[in-house]
Amino acid sequence: MAGNDKDLNLRGGENAGAASPKGRKLLWVVLALVVLGGAGVAWWFLVANEADSAQNAPDAKAPVAEAQEPPESHYLAMQQLLVNFDYQGSMRYVQTEMQLMAHDESVLEAAAHNMPALRNRLIMLLSDQDFAALRTVEGKEALRQAVRQALNQELAERGSGAIDEVYFTSFVLQ
Repeated sequence: MAGNDKDLNLRGGENAGAASPKGRKLLWVVLALVVLGGAGVAWWFLVANEADSAQNAPDAKAPVAEAQEPPESHYLAMQQLLVNFDYQGSMRYVQTEMQLMAHDESVLEAAAHNMPALRNRLIMLLSDQDFAALRTVEGKEALRQAVRQALNQELAERGSGAIDEVYFTSFVLQ
């Protein structure tokens, strides 16, 4: 039986719980790799995802982009226009004063230079209006847009830029 005891010792009998020094080193290396891997995964979820979400969301500490100032507006006053037109068999009049607005001053210089052609275009446009429509706010707004479009068309034919807005500063129907 003594031979059997030796076999038990060789197969891991009494000293089976004691690991060899090589086994212990391997166990520590595996344990270190698991801990380091877990730390790397935790870093990925906590730090890297937070950095991604910080890029997508505005940060209170991030420098605020400077607000751009709106471009400067330039105005050109047109002389008063008095135009007559027929409405249901009677003579009606529209008297208006306008301001042209552009951000590019050269557009207004071109408009001033071509004022006779612009006034002619406006007289033709105004003389073809419906008196009842002009009495409403919607009618006045439609006319304002039509005036801007007519002036821009006239300026485009003369090789100039476009007027940005037209404002009525006086509007009388009679």
